[in-house]
Amino acid sequence: MSEMTLKSTITEFDAYLGNKESILDKNYQRIAEQIKLLWGYDEFFMFVEKLVLVEKERNRGGFPYEVILELNALQDIHRKNFAKRAESLNKK
Repeated sequence: MSEMTLKSTITEFDAYLGNKESILDKNYQRIAEQIKLLWGYDEFFMFVEKLVLVEKERNRGGFPYEVILELNALQDIHRKNFAKRAESLNKK
């Protein structure tokens, strides 16, 4: 089974994880799928921000610390890879 995971599709994320498995890929497949769809687009940041914010009116347990670390790593990688593209689009 050659599943397209975040780890297998984002080289820098694979490097970040090393020999560890991605918790997002393993336990949060729906979120991982959405991240893959939004990868390379500005909407990626809005999606992740919504995930991480704890909305007061909802009683959510939040994510395990390791998931927050993975999301932060993905945000950093996305920023490094696509910031130049965003800047050039804003100048037009």
